[in-house]
Amino acid sequence: MADLELPDALREDLRAAWQRYLDFVQPLRPALHVYCRRLTRDLWDAEDLVQDTLLRAFGSLGRIHDPVRNPRSYLLRTATNLWIDRHRRREREAAALAGAKVEADVVAGRSGASPSGELRDAGMRLLRLPPRERAAVLLKDVFDLDLEESAEVLETTVGAVKSALHRARERLRESEPERDEPAAPRGPVPSVSLVDRFVALFNAADRPGLLALVLDNATVENVGGGGLHWGYDGHRSKKSWFEGALGGHPDWPAWFQFESQRMERALFRGEPILLHFHTRRGRESLDGVHRLEEEDGRVSRLRSYGFCPETVREVGEALGLPVLTGIYRAPTP
Repeated sequence: MADLELPDALREDLRAAWQRYLDFVQPLRPALHVYCRRLTRDLWDAEDLVQDTLLRAFGSLGRIHDPVRNPRSYLLRTATNLWIDRHRRREREAAALAGAKVEADVVAGRSGASPSGELRDAGMRLLRLPPRERAAVLLKDVFDLDLEESAEVLETTVGAVKSALHRARERLRESEPERDEPAAPRGPVPSVSLVDRFVALFNAADRPGLLALVLDNATVENVGGGGLHWGYDGHRSKKSWFEGALGGHPDWPAWFQFESQRMERALFRGEPILLHFHTRRGRESLDGVHRLEEEDGRVSRLRSYGFCPETVREVGEALGLPVLTGIYRAPTP
């Protein structure tokens, strides 16, 4: 059977629809980020949850027959469900690793029961509150949603929200204050030498050197509002991340063009990351943060957070750097 080829016209239509969608939800993005940040208590996990939420909500729009009358609740509900599902998977993985026998219907939360929220990895407690209880507290106390709207977001009843709030507050009174961030990164981090090589090649505008440093099957992503590239041809195309990062794009509006740029390495919560500075109108500011993953001494994944202003601002504030950011996708004419 011959391989199917995705028509360029379909891809362009989807890209245009995605950009219109991003523009529409832009006023809701700061609140969505705050919600995900409070749920996850980790900057990178929060940004992942924001992007997963946007993508899931966008993909679901074509399957919804009823009008979405409250976009904010729609996004918060999507984020809540994704987060709960993620922790249910972690519960199953933790139980399997511990050799515990867990009934599938209990783990999956049959009959609408809330998940336990007790996630164990080598005997360590990962959550203080069960997911639905934490979400209920955030919706009520941080976003000031009434019980009816909280119930809509959580897809439950007002009575269930009241019970969740009561249980959560009892737990909070009995618990120690939780840490906002892990002391060290949760997964493998790139070597300092790889990050420094990337910085040196970028600052020298050595495009062939950068491409040689990146695996041919590496994924390069402008998280959220930018492009996604992979493979030998993708990294070398005129629309690749390397082309835009090194030389800019001629179709960018004048206000987004830069006079000069540079990168430097920084240690952020135990992980060496890339800080991207641009000079515009004579002023240098941080407006991009990048993270690398490493395989065999080369880059296997690059994630660029230039279109994630909340994340860039938090990194800049933590490091005491001037920040200039605020757009959620690449500017178009």
